[in-house]
Amino acid sequence: MPNRTLTRKPPRFSANRMWRREEIEALGTTCPLMTAADILSISRNTAYEHASAGTFPVKVLKLGGRCRVVVEELLVLLYGDDKLRTEVER
Repeated sequence: MPNRTLTRKPPRFSANRMWRREEIEALGTTCPLMTAADILSISRNTAYEHASAGTFPVKVLKLGGRCRVVVEELLVLLYGDDKLRTEVER
């Protein structure tokens, strides 16, 4: 019988994961709050506490029962890209 290893998907959010800039840019225009929290290494509870208090490091869009974060603002926060900063401020 062949030796079969079970392959599992990696956890959706992992404190050990390091996000590359290309991966963040590939997220699209917005991403879920939990993805932004993972990128910033913030726990789920802390992310929701800051989102509800309005103190999350970037703007949180509350759409229905969901919270979304603008990816360009994350990039500005992380990389301080002046080109992105001027586009976000418009």
